[in-house]
Amino acid sequence: MKIAILFYTKTGHTLEAANAIAEGIKDQGSEVDLININNLEISILKNYDWIIVGSPCRAGTVSTNGVAGPMRKVLKELPNDIIKEKICGVYSVYALAGVKNTIKTLSKTLTNKGCKKVMVRPLAKAGTPFSITKGSSVSSKDLELYKNFGKTIVQ
Repeated sequence: MKIAILFYTKTGHTLEAANAIAEGIKDQGSEVDLININNLEISILKNYDWIIVGSPCRAGTVSTNGVAGPMRKVLKELPNDIIKEKICGVYSVYALAGVKNTIKTLSKTLTNKGCKKVMVRPLAKAGTPFSITKGSSVSSKDLELYKNFGKTIVQ
């Protein structure tokens, strides 16, 4: 099984979570590529069995979607057939609140783009509101949850 983890991060917290998910996937013997959306070539997504998307929660309590702008833009530009019939996963890292909006938007967007199933997994608290500073890292407990998510995907 070949899995892509697409992520956007400003302070590194979403990448911390992506690394833990990747570790769990690798522990189960599957291939995984971490892809920062700033370096994404959309056409390569057709080469993966699974697509996992991670976005920090941005203003989830006051906006209708809570997804970071760069991730929203990439997902909007995805051709509907590039992830059609794939299984997808979503995760988010948040500082304060509103993460449910982020997850809901990611899940709905991927479903509308053709994912046949979207798995929602761990949500971790890290950072500071509005990413003013880096703030606290993802806790070791939450990193373990992300790692287990990666293992579950492969199983």
